[in-house]
Amino acid sequence: MPIRPHESGVNPRLRAIGSGVGLGVLGIGLGFALVLVVGLSLALAGVQISPLLNIGLSLFLVQGIALMGVGYAYLRRQGIPLRSVGIRFPSLRELGVVVGAFVISIVYLIVVSIIIQTFGAQTAENNVVEMGRQNPEILLFLIPGAYIFIGPGEELLFRGVIQTRIRQVFPPVAGVVVASIIFAGIHLPALSFGAPLSAKLTSLAVLLGPSLILGATYEYTDNLVVPILIHGSYDALIFIALYVQLTAGASAAALL
Repeated sequence: MPIRPHESGVNPRLRAIGSGVGLGVLGIGLGFALVLVVGLSLALAGVQISPLLNIGLSLFLVQGIALMGVGYAYLRRQGIPLRSVGIRFPSLRELGVVVGAFVISIVYLIVVSIIIQTFGAQTAENNVVEMGRQNPEILLFLIPGAYIFIGPGEELLFRGVIQTRIRQVFPPVAGVVVASIIFAGIHLPALSFGAPLSAKLTSLAVLLGPSLILGATYEYTDNLVVPILIHGSYDALIFIALYVQLTAGASAAALL
């Protein structure tokens, strides 16, 4: 998406932030509405919605249809071609950025986990992770889903559209930070409903780190495929680790 010269004054920046928040809320809200409508329709038709079907519908309808659809619709409304967000096969340098950023993300996750455990802070789990704990086979489905739906859907809307919109009126560092805060904040509805507010805020603060990394790599490479690959790999690794943890625990328990 072409970057316009920075507009002066406060109002353009507030409008950009409002647009970013509005697009994020619209994408998530539309996704939840689609899941509800399709789920009710299937239930009324006598279709039993298994946990695997439920997560499949969520991936397809939220990330695949709603987030991508809102992002694409915004680009069309603004007369901006999809290729302007930078969708191309990564160069060797950009693949190096993917690997480096992925490693940094994992190191960040390990360090933050140690800090949280040390201070005994409470976090709120993502609803998808909770479903995975109850039905580990879901996690195997989520691994390719991270690359096919989660990475592309969230990165197109939050980096390709929202971050670029904010960058029209903010300098690079501030633009990445603002867009990353919006990205983290939009995940609030996906956190465990019964968790305390403090635990949810802690989880959102933790999520801000990977979000900044994704935003920075997009700003640096101007290639949306780069944060898509990082995002997909980061989520896939978490799903793999959780699956191994759950199944290994079950296997050990079966031997007792």
